[in-house]
Amino acid sequence: MACVHCPYQQNYELLWTRDSPSELICVMLRCCAGPELQVRRGREVLRSEFYRTHAEVRARAEQLRREHF
Repeated sequence: MACVHCPYQQNYELLWTRDSPSELICVMLRCCAGPELQVRRGREVLRSEFYRTHAEVRARAEQLRREHF
């Protein structure tokens, strides 16, 4: 999860969504520790991964979208 004290905590980018059977979203959070990929169902975080670059997050999000979600 993003840092508790990070000033960028609410700054995120929607990468993809899925509606079936329940809505899933994949977002990239910007954090002082580095970009974080999250897959969420509602408020539940199903996957959280940190990366060094935004490009790595986008590539991983696309991989997850194709393979698992």
